Amino acid sequence: MLDSQKVKAFWESRSKYYHQLPFESIANLEQDPQNLDLKIRDETQKVFSWLPDIAGKSVLDLGAGVGQWTFRFQQRGARQITAVEFSASLVEIGQLEVQQRGITNVEFVHSAAETYRSSHPFEVVFISGLMIYLNDDQAETLVMHLKQHTTPESIILLRDGTGVGERYEINNRFSAHLNTDYSATYRTTQQYQDLFDRHGFTLIEQDNMFPEGHPLNKYPETRLRLYRFRKQHGQD
Repeated sequence: MLDSQKVKAFWESRSKYYHQLPFESIANLEQDPQNLDLKIRDETQKVFSWLPDIAGKSVLDLGAGVGQWTFRFQQRGARQITAVEFSASLVEIGQLEVQQRGITNVEFVHSAAETYRSSHPFEVVFISGLMIYLNDDQAETLVMHLKQHTTPESIILLRDGTGVGERYEINNRFSAHLNTDYSATYRTTQQYQDLFDRHGFTLIEQDNMFPEGHPLNKYPETRLRLYRFRKQHGQD
């Protein structure tokens, strides 16, 4: 079981890099400039190939970080984006970026994703790099409450680390890459599918973010994957 306070402290600490690293590097944890450019290019192409035209749609970005994906949605014409992030310091950076960019249709909300509540559904729900930092009870709560945020026509896109073959956990282990202690739980594809199915969501599509042999597949135990879900009819 992950220590939630240590996980949060790790993410709060990322704000110190705001003026030291490229904006995109703060929350996606890729600090090598060449790999960062490659990651942004390949992930952006893949993610938007799995989504409908974003123009005019409402988007909920859960685990938004500083808004790296939020601003991509905004640039592609989303009508309204709600960015939910549990780190106050990352929310502060996101709000500052909104002001500096002169954007009026992005709202940052300081909240844990699993406790966030909305009074209306969204057409697209994007969950990015979030589930690996949640314990099982938190993950259950988050998916359960997605019912309030979606309709059967909504698209839910999960972008998250996945254990290869079996669940893989890193618990407060020193990372040379990040130069700090790090914690994460990588569930299997089947565990993600079962989790969403328990709460009335059907897996439509799944795939690795990067093909085998890609330089960003750095660790044999895990892969970054995409999952597309839809709410089953009759769920409320």
